[in-house]
Amino acid sequence: MNNFLPPSISIEEVDKVIGIISDTHMPERWKRIPTAVSQIFKGVDLVLHAGDVGELWVLDELSAIAPVIAVHGNDETAVAQRELPVQQIIPINGTRILLWHSHYVNRVDELHTRRSDSMLEACRRVVGRGKSAGAKLVIFGHWHTPLIFEEDGIMIANPGAIASGNLFRQQMIQTVALLFVLKNGRFHITHVNVADPKRPYHPPTDIEAGFLHNLGVYGRSILSPELEAIKSNFNPLFHLNREAFLDAFLPLSHQVYEGKKEFIVLDDVMEAFKSAEIKEEVRKQFLTLLHGML
Repeated sequence: MNNFLPPSISIEEVDKVIGIISDTHMPERWKRIPTAVSQIFKGVDLVLHAGDVGELWVLDELSAIAPVIAVHGNDETAVAQRELPVQQIIPINGTRILLWHSHYVNRVDELHTRRSDSMLEACRRVVGRGKSAGAKLVIFGHWHTPLIFEEDGIMIANPGAIASGNLFRQQMIQTVALLFVLKNGRFHITHVNVADPKRPYHPPTDIEAGFLHNLGVYGRSILSPELEAIKSNFNPLFHLNREAFLDAFLPLSHQVYEGKKEFIVLDDVMEAFKSAEIKEEVRKQFLTLLHGML
């Protein structure tokens, strides 16, 4: 763990080490936990998962490293939504840590917060949540952006993400974090890029620049420019039959995630819906809508 600490902190000052991970979205948007995560988290005392877990086997696998505490996110499997809490207080050495995905459970309230691009405003909202819980540290996910922010004596930290924030994007920089709980009651957090698991990662996050800017730093669209321009037309397809849409579209997404394709183009989508194992009636409805997009 020494290589993840700054020179100003010795390993003797550390009381506990906690692994932090978020937004795995498995297996929908990423099939398996990257093997580097086990390497990075080796020897931790606890693992915190800040939501959007996906299927619960993710937590089972992480528990082979250390005990796991997790919360659910806003874009979650039904089982994870049912079985995991929305937030969790974790008292350590007399100090409270709040684990929270940082979304509003009420969808209307959640969409209202997305009207602003201000990441600074959103950071202060997370600080406020920490204050209301009497916590000195808030661990949260949801933004797919690694960061640390401190105000009014409360530190908030986002480990970043493993998987993308929606079906049409790719998380290009996958990060986790290590939380060092110091014997003096302070915390130190180090981010780690999963692609470079032996060194600290210093996120180029610019809180003042806002959400859109930072999303462009850590991810990209997996759609061709032609398809990106008409992306909103996919909404009727998705809402027509979510399960059938995913059966056809997700194999295309994973081809991009695995480096087999650079982008998905419209012809790929047409062919996917023609060949997918879905009900013929649904296939015809999808293809009719797709032809209407041309």
